[in-house]
Parts: sequence; C-alpha cells; structure tokens
Amino acid sequence: MFDMKIYYLFLFILFISLRASSQDTITFTKEKNQGKDLIIFDIYHDFWQEIPSNVNVRAINQGVNMYAMLNRPIKTTNFSIALGIGLSSHNLYSDAIPVLERNQSNQPTGNTIFTTLGNYYQKTVEYKINKINLSYIDIPIELRFKTRAERNKRFRASLGFKIGYNVSNHTKYKGEDVIENTSEQVVIKKSNIRNVSNWNYGIIGRIGYGRFNLMTYYSLSKIFEKGKGPQIFPISVGLSIMPF
Repeated sequence: MFDMKIYYLFLFILFISLRASSQDTITFTKEKNQGKDLIIFDIYHDFWQEIPSNVNVRAINQGVNMYAMLNRPIKTTNFSIALGIGLSSHNLYSDAIPVLERNQSNQPTGNTIFTTLGNYYQKTVEYKINKINLSYIDIPIELRFKTRAERNKRFRASLGFKIGYNVSNHTKYKGEDVIENTSEQVVIKKSNIRNVSNWNYGIIGRIGYGRFNLMTYYSLSKIFEKGKGPQIFPISVGLSIMPF
C-alpha cells in the first residue's frame, strides 16, 4: 500500500517535471482542427483475474472511466504528453459476496473471503443483481501519438500509467428479501468492504481512428490488501470516446 506522503510527493514531482519540460522542450503548437482531447469517456468490460474457484462471475462486467486531460504537444512532432484527472468505476457481478473469514471458534480472523449467496443465507437465493462496485479518483499520464490529418480522420495511439485512490466501495444485491425470508423484491447495499486496498494503479493504452479508440487497462495492483483477501484484479478492454 502507498503512503499518502509518497502519493503527494509523486504528484509534486510530476507537476514540476511537466512544468520544466514545458519551458524547455514542450510547447503548444497552433494547428488547424488540432483538438486537445480534453474529455475522454471509456466504456469497458472487466476480465477479472485470480477469482476464487467457488465464485461464478457474470459474462459481462461493465465499467466506465471519465477523464479531463491536458494535452501538451512536444515541439513540432506528432507526439504529446497528456496529464489529467478523472473517475473510474469497476464492477464485479457474481453469485458471491465478500465476508470476514471466521475460524473454528467462529471468531473473525480479519481476512476477507468470498462465499456464495446460497452458503451465506443457507438456502437457494433468487436474485437479479449481485455485485461489488469500486470507484476511484484517478491521475493518468500518457504519451500520445497522432497523425496531422483533420480531427475526425486521425490515427491515434497512446500508452500511459494511472494511479487511483478508492473513494467508494460497496456491494449491491437486488432480489428476494433474504432478511425477512419472503419473495418480495428488495435492494441491499453495504458500504466499506473490509480490506479493500486504498490504491489502484496500472498501465493504460489506446489505439484507434478519429473520435473512437480501442482501450485497455492492465491493473498492476490487487483489489484487496496483500494477505488479507483474494488477490483479484481487473483487465479492462473497451471503447474510448473523445467527443471534444
């Protein structure tokens, strides 16, 4: 896990580096229909890795990113550096929920494990939605390449890194009332899942033509703290939209 002081130091060094670079080697260029790609929307599917064998994951696990980016061209080349801030949201749909592990004396061990809804409630459960949601504030930085055609006719490619801080995590269940043990439909949300790591970071890439690009994200961090939960992580694949 990162220390907050290290995080702020990272942002400070990054800011100083970009400021110095902008004075020496990076300058804005004036170009017709240049487009700064200020806003980026990502719609994607998460391929969850290292899922416990007792958990059945839904085929589609949709997620979304939204970034505001500052794009600085590198002199007169086709390359630029982009730095931004944004929000990301990952979802894991399955038939299981995260709970605290208990020992033979029924005392919590402090670790998080997944147990199926059927095991947890000791009966067959009929439901429509059962998921974990994780939301982050992200700081992405990218090295970009794009051709000098008109905005809607450009080939684009980028490779970068992003780091995110977890601002929300919760489970959401929609189905029969498992509390009152009736068939009435209810929604149950539980916030602050135990042992979720504060930080998420990894490699992000995009490639495409015009306003639409393919995107991928490979998480280098795990969702739960090391030694305190399943070491699951997402690989995201989807579509990037640059409307402005």
